[in-house]
Amino acid sequence: MASLMVESATNMLDNWTTFINLGKPEIDAEREIIKTAGEIIAKTSFGVSYKTGQNVLEKLRALQVTLFKSNRFVGVPFSKFFCPKKTLEAKRLGKEIDQLFLSIINDRKKSIKGKTPQDLLGILLQGSPVDSRLGKTLSQQELVDECKTFFFGGHETTALAITWTLLLLAMNPEWQDQLRDEIREVVKDGEIDVNTLAGLKKV
Repeated sequence: MASLMVESATNMLDNWTTFINLGKPEIDAEREIIKTAGEIIAKTSFGVSYKTGQNVLEKLRALQVTLFKSNRFVGVPFSKFFCPKKTLEAKRLGKEIDQLFLSIINDRKKSIKGKTPQDLLGILLQGSPVDSRLGKTLSQQELVDECKTFFFGGHETTALAITWTLLLLAMNPEWQDQLRDEIREVVKDGEIDVNTLAGLKKV
């Protein structure tokens, strides 16, 4: 799992280096980080390709924008009739997202038989320990809903936290120096992994 995260983060940084070398010093860091966070969650939590994950992410973000525009009158009676086009668009996007996740789930069901789950989707398909003891498993719609919540909520919060971290580091160069010194001290010439990160106290 850690290697997949490192791979995606390294690719992002390589792209930034390319932009700078091409004379493009300004980078939309938030957009790049959201893209990378979505890619990491797609690969590590659902075992899907970046292309599939990006497709899901784009539709989820489009749904978020549409719902925001159509829900400005929340609590007002018959408010859904105030923006009928946006309401219908939200329903259409919702169905498309459900179909995408259903496709991912069905493909995983075929490949997971007899294997130990290695990611979130695999664990959800097996059912939680409590549900298993009660003889219950998640329904297909419950699986889809769990995937949507984790995919969208997981990448959004992580990306925003990293974006703000980079902004604060950019505003405080002395913090950057402290972090670099600690990383050199802890990591030395080795590779960064989960155990190494645990030794970093300032990160």
